[in-house]
Amino acid sequence: MKLKEYEGKEIFHKYGVKTPDGFLITNPDQIKELKGEVVLKAQVLHGGRGKAGLILFATNKDAKKKAEQIFKKGVKEILVEEKLKADKEYYLSITIDRFDKKPLLMFSAEGGIDIEELAKNHPEKIKKCYLDENFSSKKASEDTKLPTTLIEQLCRVFKECDAELVEINPLALIGEDFIALDSKVIIDDNALFRHEFKKDETLTEIEKKAQQADLSYVELDGNIGVIGNGAGLVMATLDVINYYGGKVANFLDVGGGANKEKMEKALELVLEKKPKGVFINIFGGITRCDEIAQGLVDYKNQHKLTIPLVVRMIGTNEHQGRDTLKKNGIHPIASMEEGAKKIVSLVGK
Repeated sequence: MKLKEYEGKEIFHKYGVKTPDGFLITNPDQIKELKGEVVLKAQVLHGGRGKAGLILFATNKDAKKKAEQIFKKGVKEILVEEKLKADKEYYLSITIDRFDKKPLLMFSAEGGIDIEELAKNHPEKIKKCYLDENFSSKKASEDTKLPTTLIEQLCRVFKECDAELVEINPLALIGEDFIALDSKVIIDDNALFRHEFKKDETLTEIEKKAQQADLSYVELDGNIGVIGNGAGLVMATLDVINYYGGKVANFLDVGGGANKEKMEKALELVLEKKPKGVFINIFGGITRCDEIAQGLVDYKNQHKLTIPLVVRMIGTNEHQGRDTLKKNGIHPIASMEEGAKKIVSLVGK
């Protein structure tokens, strides 16, 4: 079970890990009088919030207006926090190394960036320290130069909450204090009976199905379905469709490395709301365009889809993916802008 940022920070606070002052809102009218600048952070269970316009900085004058901008993107909760300036940012996490069957602490002096990219391009910048069965923090503290108390606190969160991952990125050093500016906590589903983590009761049935399939899905009130990979790309697609006069019915992020089966499931979920057309926008990296295309074609042929499908895909194996689409009567579009205009013209404003 993935916890939202504010839920993770509530746990951090309980165990003594410092976090910024803040409060949760569910509508713009709940904005309170603020001290200085704040940061508005959408509480959603996928990454890429900054690129997707789901994290905004504000002052007293424009906080309500910026909160409205975020809520219009289908967000149900926003964490409003004081904006803090870090002297230095770090990455810190504890997870399970399933190969060695041991808890693993990971640390980097370069926080606030995509840790997967850092691991890929500069693995030497990430320190790894295995923890023993007693979660002894002395060696980890020596290796990372972080306070023993902070390591102990994070170990307690990991152990006592039955976590699969506890991550702080960035961990900010401000003066002499270490403060968790973000949180990512995943709890072992098999241990939920021991805890009181609340389920998100506001989810629709389709959103619940998407969560079970490890897909990020949001419902809106338009007539165009959107499928993409990566939160930033999906949100940009939504904005471009709006720019050309269309309205999005729902959008789904298949995530990185999505295969044929995941694409079929994504189509199934998006089509449950009966949109008049679907725009699929894929940027192939670890996601292969040929896998996405095959999943799309298999689902289309099996279910005899008749609504307009507009597909734009570039990246890994795009030529194979395009060939698969063309052989099955789907002509891929070259750009996101062209695709947005096409789906709007087919569906109507």
